[in-house]
Formats: sequence, C-alpha cells, structure tokens
Amino acid sequence: MEQNKFEIEAKRMRPALLRMAIRYLEDSDEAEDVVQDAFVYLWENRRRINIKTSLKSYLYQSVRHGALKVIRSQTLEQRHISRLTEFIEYLEQSEFSEEELSGLQKVEQAIEELPSQCKSVFLMSLVDEKSYKQIADELGISLNTVKTHISKAYRLIREKAQNYKNISLLIWLYYKRLL
Repeated sequence: MEQNKFEIEAKRMRPALLRMAIRYLEDSDEAEDVVQDAFVYLWENRRRINIKTSLKSYLYQSVRHGALKVIRSQTLEQRHISRLTEFIEYLEQSEFSEEELSGLQKVEQAIEELPSQCKSVFLMSLVDEKSYKQIADELGISLNTVKTHISKAYRLIREKAQNYKNISLLIWLYYKRLL
C-alpha cells in the first residue's frame, strides 16, 4: 500500500474507528491513542500483514482488540490500586530499618556524585516527572542523550548501592524525602 493511499484511507476511516473506540473506552484521549496505534501498526507492518477480509474489517478488529487491551490493563490496575496505596502509606509512616537507611544514604550519595548534566536529567525525570521529550526540549539535547543520561544514572546508582536488594524502592524513598 502506498503512503498517499494509506493516508486517504486513514483519514476516511478515522472518525468511525474513533467513535467505536470511544464507545468501548469512554475516554476520547485513550480512544485516539488506540486508533492511532492501529494505523501505526498497520503502516509499519504493511508488507508482512496478510489481510484476509477487508481493510475496514481489519482496522475495526484492530481497534477493538486495542480497546480491550486498555480495558484489561485498567481493570488490573484498579484491582491492585488499593493494595498499592496501602503499601505506600505504610512506607511513608513506618520507620526505616538500619539497612534501609544505609541503602538510602548510598542512593543519595550516588545521586550527588552523578555528573552535573546526568544528575539534572535524572532529577527532572524522577522529581519533576517530565517525559524524556520534555527534558530534551527544555535542555536542547537529543532524546537519545536524555535516555543515555538516565540509563547512566541508574547504572551508577546500582553500582554504588549494589549490596541492597531493592534499589528501585530506595530511589522511590529518596524521591519521597525530597517532597
């Protein structure tokens, strides 16, 4: 399928696919993402996909499956959110063990010792909760440079606190202490 024909078909079918996805998801942003993902997948795999029905049927089925995948994910998240909330509240209110305090100090020290730009990128991601793209745009660096800095930060932190089992939890505790 050539790109021009694909774009014409996508533009023609998008509104109906979007309406269907909204009926399933009841969220226009989620629905838009599902429809966009279906078109992107079709375009990127156009040479491998063997459509046995019509393009319209294929896309409706793809959007339906994408919407159901989102619903399953949301259901799973809802099922575990109360436990996660309880766990977070417990962590925030409980005293840290000697091992956790020691690990937390190692994480703090490792973060302080990160190279300047690496530390800035890492903290923008962790504390400011900015996306990689937002960080890249704000600092005027490439997306790959942002990914490299964050990967390097995690690697250096893991090396510094290697004797501790749950580095992710220690980083999260570090983040909570900053707030």
